[in-house]
Amino acid sequence: MTTATVSTQNPVFGFITAWWQKLAYRHKSAEFLMYFMFVTGLLLWDSISINWQVERFVLLTHMFIGLTLFSFIVGAFWSSHRNLLTKSNKTFLRQTGTIIEWLLGLCSLSGFYLFFYGNTGNALGLLIQDVHFYSSWVLAPLVFRHALRWSILKFK
Repeated sequence: MTTATVSTQNPVFGFITAWWQKLAYRHKSAEFLMYFMFVTGLLLWDSISINWQVERFVLLTHMFIGLTLFSFIVGAFWSSHRNLLTKSNKTFLRQTGTIIEWLLGLCSLSGFYLFFYGNTGNALGLLIQDVHFYSSWVLAPLVFRHALRWSILKFK
């Protein structure tokens, strides 16, 4: 007589696990949002003079997308992609991935601060605004270089 083992694994859990593992390789929406946030943030720079009506729309778009889509899509991608960071044999991808992880955290936290408190004009507000701005200047090209072979930006 043979004993059959019954699987107690929930099929929904198995589906979610498989989806989560595939998400680690689906970077296009996360990468697009990173570049979108960089460009809209660049348009808000004081050195680039645009019409106030356009700047107001860009600021609201930057804040809304950053708080909603960016947080959920890039956050989910980062969380699922993080396993690749720890298991990768490629030193360059591990190193750039770690730097991206820290810069993304720094840029996101400073962005949340600016969303909820804004630049109040004091030294702390100016520092956080500069951290947010300059970390994005390092983050965007580093993401591009990290994902160069798979990037949505193709230069030939």
